[in-house]
Amino acid sequence: MKDLYQKAIAKEFYEERYKDGYMDEWPMEKKIKVIDVIKSLSLPKMGKGLDFGCGNGVFTNVLKQALPEWEIYGSDISEVAVKNAEERYPDCKFFVSDNEQFSELEFDFLFSHHVLEHVFDIQKTISEINVYLKTEAKMLHILPCGNENSFEFNVCKLRTDGINKDMEDRFFFEDEGHVRRLTTARANDLMEAHNFKLEKGFYNNQYYNALRWITRSPDFIMNFTDPTKAINSKSLKRLKSLRYKLILLRYLQLPALLFLQVRKVYNKTLKHYLILAIDFVPYLVSYPFYSYIETKAEAEWDESKEQENGSEMYLYYERKQ
Repeated sequence: MKDLYQKAIAKEFYEERYKDGYMDEWPMEKKIKVIDVIKSLSLPKMGKGLDFGCGNGVFTNVLKQALPEWEIYGSDISEVAVKNAEERYPDCKFFVSDNEQFSELEFDFLFSHHVLEHVFDIQKTISEINVYLKTEAKMLHILPCGNENSFEFNVCKLRTDGINKDMEDRFFFEDEGHVRRLTTARANDLMEAHNFKLEKGFYNNQYYNALRWITRSPDFIMNFTDPTKAINSKSLKRLKSLRYKLILLRYLQLPALLFLQVRKVYNKTLKHYLILAIDFVPYLVSYPFYSYIETKAEAEWDESKEQENGSEMYLYYERKQ
């Protein structure tokens, strides 16, 4: 793993990633969820907003959709990402973080989506964020959550390599670019140093939402439940049992996932129609299992988003006066 705690190395790392289309798109359901959260914050009708760590600009555009009358900017450490974003979303303005031309800008609202787990120096980054903000500014940060008792946290506790204390409580399965996993309490401490107070917290992936994304990846299931990493015999049995359950749940949903994916293809070929015909009966058997997970996952967000035991958090801060 590269030493991403050094800025120069981190910048080079992300320049290469964005050349290869890193985080080029996100699922529509995630975008809708973010829009709904932003709209629930009762922000002013007009203002100036910044997507900090905007990448290719996907969520800068989401921010613009949520706040259509705002002047929306995106900034990123990567010049490649900023260039891509400028080409894709002309209704927003973008700049490279170190560009002094934009150093005098001040914003009413700052947004970040899965950024703070990547930054090389978290305290320095929060200080840099603060420079961009007006006295009465507000912030929404979306990032992985290290709070106890999420499905993923509980699996990590079964493994010898589950939570890396030397990398700021990073979970073992994290993307290479992740250098930490914050808890709500730790995030609050960082923000309170600049007089920001948590006003609202929303949490995702307590259980069914985690099952939804985990069962879409067979390779991840095998690594996630690797019994050779168990801390003891009891954990070994639990990891093996969990592996069988996740694999079964994946294959029960697979025909429905395939059918629905092929059905979405706009310009279908003969191959697509053959797949739909062959998969139709398995799809009918599979769909109730797929629908059950989807329904439970959506209900979990609606009913449990204020419960702190999620593995993803949406933290909204306002400056204390």
